[in-house]
Amino acid sequence: MTKEEFLDGLRRALLSTGSPSLIEENMRFYSSYIDEEISKGKSPDDVMEELGDPRLIANSIKTAAGYDEEFAGTVVESEEREYE
Repeated sequence: MTKEEFLDGLRRALLSTGSPSLIEENMRFYSSYIDEEISKGKSPDDVMEELGDPRLIANSIKTAAGYDEEFAGTVVESEEREYE
């Protein structure tokens, strides 16, 4: 998998959140992370292998951000209360 394929998969998997800011924040983070690891001497293949499936990463991001897949595009109540 290439960096572009990884990022595309991550973006697609995060689309169900309906949160452009969450998507862009994570796209920037993972793009920078990949570039940094490669600049440290790791091969692109090694970096991609270490990261694994972008869908699994997206699921972790969604869970940590309080998104519930059953109600795609909505935030679970606990996160909503934090911002009141």
